[in-house]
Amino acid sequence: MNSNKKFNRRAFVTFGMIASGIVLPVSGLMNHFLGFDLLTLSRHFWMSVHNILGILFTIFSISHIILNWHAIKNYLFRIKKAVVSTEALAAISIVAFITGIFALHVFIAG
Repeated sequence: MNSNKKFNRRAFVTFGMIASGIVLPVSGLMNHFLGFDLLTLSRHFWMSVHNILGILFTIFSISHIILNWHAIKNYLFRIKKAVVSTEALAAISIVAFITGIFALHVFIAG
């Protein structure tokens, strides 16, 4: 490791956000599957993992926005002039549709 190289805060924050963001849904699914169990060691473990990952993901995300605020501001300024692309509309539609399907199970199973 080169000791002369400065610590890259942007890279650190980005990798922290990615790492916590990848495992966060896994712990959420485990909580969902164990949700009907009593407070077993397994359920307590996954609840703890999910809670701390949610906190870390939030901290890393806010730090990411702060460290990249200038680039984000420039991007948002440019996007005001642009028309929403077909790809963006397709992605938003798919996310909304899939979220709706998964959320509706509450009313069907109830």
